[in-house]
Amino acid sequence: MNTSDPPADADREPANLRDEDILLFKVCVAAIWSDGSMAAAERDHLSHLLDRVSTTKEERHELRRIALHDVSRSSVLAEVDSLEPEDKRRFYDRCLAVLAADRRLRRGELRFISQLRRRCGIPFFDYRITLWRAISIRQRLGYAVLGGVFLVLVLTMIARYSGNPGMRPPMELGHHPEIQLRQAPAGSSTMDGETLYEAVRHSVVKVNVLIDQALVGHGSGAVLGVDGNGQLYVLTNRHVVYHEVANPHLVSYEIELENGIQLPALLDFYSRAHDLAVVVAPGLGGWGLPVELRMCSDLSVGEEVFALGSPIGLDHSFTSGVISALRWPMIQTDATVHSGSSGGPLFDNRGRVCGVVTTSHMEKDFSFALCGETILEMLDERLAAE
Repeated sequence: MNTSDPPADADREPANLRDEDILLFKVCVAAIWSDGSMAAAERDHLSHLLDRVSTTKEERHELRRIALHDVSRSSVLAEVDSLEPEDKRRFYDRCLAVLAADRRLRRGELRFISQLRRRCGIPFFDYRITLWRAISIRQRLGYAVLGGVFLVLVLTMIARYSGNPGMRPPMELGHHPEIQLRQAPAGSSTMDGETLYEAVRHSVVKVNVLIDQALVGHGSGAVLGVDGNGQLYVLTNRHVVYHEVANPHLVSYEIELENGIQLPALLDFYSRAHDLAVVVAPGLGGWGLPVELRMCSDLSVGEEVFALGSPIGLDHSFTSGVISALRWPMIQTDATVHSGSSGGPLFDNRGRVCGVVTTSHMEKDFSFALCGETILEMLDERLAAE
């Protein structure tokens, strides 16, 4: 016989294992085998269990035999049930200490430990505290990080899907009279830049946005048309005027004319489909001609266009360029615009508005304007909102 082999049962001294030690070993083996298989790390842990429970070579051999033949989860838990009530808590603590002594507790083991906790009559809260003390500092940090991430995700989902009941959108006017647009005269001639600027500058305004009477932003706008009472309406971007605020804060608006006069204004309507909106200065009329509109279907790449607005606070800045591309519903142009130009008109060389400036490219010298057709769609949407 090979001397390295363990002695035969008849030649081996009896193991001096206590019944509780044997049951402790069985419970730990059942825990690491709880997923139905034993990985390499778990086989290493089996050796660790042998070292923790046994003291002699004979005891190690006996425990190996038990691990191979006498361990099943149901039988082990049944043996735990037979322990005296006063012994179960101490036995549970010993099992948890052995299992968590040298490695991370796996998911299957945690499930089995939870079963053991119920069999031993350990209250849930006490179980969590005991488990927290048993695991390593590294595991605690990992669980703390995971818990923090989970909490952030929950709070984000709550904020996203429940909304903030304290925030409210801007108030629109309840009545929307029809806006009469200016018809382009037949056979209008082209204009050079200087002549064009003089012809349209009185139709372009600055739109100021205030919260609690403090200026928070501005954009540009153009006189779109009049209602049956001669009231003028100004076209701008939705993103210029749309600001949600919490009670008791108040959003208000001003229309600033070319000469610097600031007039209180109201939000008439903002589109849900396009980045367009209409504001009105009550009782004011006759200070600027409505602009003429030109549809995108009538435009061509390469045509000269002009932008007029208030980029970065530089009121009534006039720039020129060409139509670089037609990307429905956008007109792409190299006419220079910046923050504050939003909502301003994009004119052709006859003084007609072919687009409403809405954004500029962050890296390239390109800007984009909404086509004239979207203005007509916004007006239909406005009347349908009655």
